[in-house]
Amino acid sequence: MGRGRTLTAGVGGGSGAESARVDRDPGRIAGMFGRIAPRYDLMNHLMTAGLDRHWRRLAAGAAALKPGDRALDVCCGTGDLAFALADRWLGCDVTGLDFTDEMLVRARQKAAARGAAGARPRFVQGDLLALPFGDGEFAAVTVGWGVRNVPDLPRALAEMARVTRPGGRVVCLESTRPPEGLGRRFHEVWFDRLVPTLGRLVAGEGSAYEYLPASVRDFPEAVGLAECMAAAGLRHVRYRRLGFGAVALHVAEAPDDPAAASG
Repeated sequence: MGRGRTLTAGVGGGSGAESARVDRDPGRIAGMFGRIAPRYDLMNHLMTAGLDRHWRRLAAGAAALKPGDRALDVCCGTGDLAFALADRWLGCDVTGLDFTDEMLVRARQKAAARGAAGARPRFVQGDLLALPFGDGEFAAVTVGWGVRNVPDLPRALAEMARVTRPGGRVVCLESTRPPEGLGRRFHEVWFDRLVPTLGRLVAGEGSAYEYLPASVRDFPEAVGLAECMAAAGLRHVRYRRLGFGAVALHVAEAPDDPAAASG
């Protein structure tokens, strides 16, 4: 995922003290996701009470593909959003990209288990900050819970915009801090305090699930992420909150003039 330790973004999400604790070094991030890969899907379902499946289907639907279109899911992990795209848009060519070997092994195992009758994306290893694809190759590019972990957010968004064809969709599903009120208070108890404990018990990785809430605090909130997407040259950026405001689904279009996307 490139080089560097600190998130570079136009709009910050946390205090300076919080930012100093969040290490987005690519080697560290890859090692962390490699360790939690065996329990990654289970933890996602437990943390969201199973709602992550529904949210991925919403993200897949927002891609607005047509038969024969190509779609790319970056930071694909074990492949669930790529599978949601393939299931929602039959007849489309879906590629999942991640930089963690252990995640890709599980994604490919899940694809093989679908058999010949199931929609089967292909999975490749690659770097979101230097995507191995040409300009405008995809009708849609999606990411689910991934851009929060890269050290250079503007570059990540610019790369997603670059490989999306003019007018194609860029879809981002990401954790965010809920607005002030009951939702935020519940989120602080569940996400900040109980999820790390759950991570230690289920995944044997308390540190990874301590990083999770810290990385959300040190990331642009929903309106800030929309501003970052617009700054990357994406048009018609809009978002909706899900899960009591703790998740945001952003949708935008690539510009008609690729030169409008920042690089």
